[in-house]
Amino acid sequence: MTSTIENAKSMQAELVSMRRYLHANPELNFVEYKTSKYAAEKLTALGFSVRQIGGETGLVAEFGSGKTTIAIRCDMDGLPISELNRTTFASQTAGVMHACGHDAHLACTLGAAAILSQSKLSGRIRIIIQPGDNADGKVGATTMLEAGALEGVTALLGLHVDATVPTGKVGIVTGATMPSVQRFTISINGNENANGTVDHASQSASESASDRALTVAKTVCELYKAPALFKAAGSATDQVSISVQSMQSGYNQAVEQEGIENQNCAQISGTLKTYSAEMQKQVQEQIEKIAKTFDSNSTVEFERCIEQTVSSAAVTNILNDAAVDIIGANNVLAIKRKSWNYQFTLLTEKVPGAMIYLGAELSSSRRIHQTATFDIDENCLPIGTAILAEAALRLFLA
Repeated sequence: MTSTIENAKSMQAELVSMRRYLHANPELNFVEYKTSKYAAEKLTALGFSVRQIGGETGLVAEFGSGKTTIAIRCDMDGLPISELNRTTFASQTAGVMHACGHDAHLACTLGAAAILSQSKLSGRIRIIIQPGDNADGKVGATTMLEAGALEGVTALLGLHVDATVPTGKVGIVTGATMPSVQRFTISINGNENANGTVDHASQSASESASDRALTVAKTVCELYKAPALFKAAGSATDQVSISVQSMQSGYNQAVEQEGIENQNCAQISGTLKTYSAEMQKQVQEQIEKIAKTFDSNSTVEFERCIEQTVSSAAVTNILNDAAVDIIGANNVLAIKRKSWNYQFTLLTEKVPGAMIYLGAELSSSRRIHQTATFDIDENCLPIGTAILAEAALRLFLA
């Protein structure tokens, strides 16, 4: 552990140089050609085998051999913001800047790769450099998943700078790093008449089926809108996902001809993903509200929740312990989930993983993420580099 932090500190000048080069040459999502080439050259020089996957700029690099594969993932794209800082390394690309810290993420990741390439490994280290973290359409994490970037990965590490946390400290999300998954079924029982009771006798089977189909369509549309309601209400730190797997109108002409009743029930089956019991309860109530909006006789059933937190919790503990040993327990903060973690979360739905939030606050001037004056204290770079490298080494032994 001592050698890890000392190695990282000895790389301070190189880490700063890499970060400043990247900061001066930002590129938008999925067109990070210069950035990708720069990272590939650095990793190749360290002895990594590098391949391009996930679009034209995504990279996967590997070093070592063995059954265990520990991966470090980082993003690399900038934002469509014109930089107002007047530093010597300010953006040279009009209308684009690293306003969230992805330049620092890549610098720390390349630094960790350098340390690990000089270490005795009992497995493979994989560096995943993801494009499109700020994409509006298909996000970079999905692109990398589809390309197989996580195949064979045992555990995943990530890092994000936080310019609101003092330099020298780090934050780690100690709660769930993978969602709790719960299936639900909405049964749509039919329309009401003027008296508020269900009356299908006045409708033909086809009319009733048509009404149910319309109710199903409206309900599904509202279900997909629901996560945005929680984000707008300030719940971005606890992501919500609702997906619909199947829809059934419930009408079967052959069954109707046999005189069997109760064929007026349509069903919607879906999956709810949340990260806390409190949020799960709130979303359940919203799903029930949506169902009642279009059919007051509808019912909603939630199946037993499938917890998916144990394996990632183990990775979190190792990351936390590595941070404590490097910078001291007083400098390791337990923090709530941040929306910055969204794409990393998509990856940890597939493999166990954990992310560190690296304190990078400029002591004389706190900067806000995704603004034209964003900047960080570069003294954070060796700390992030050391914690990533040390956690990876410990995961090989877990």
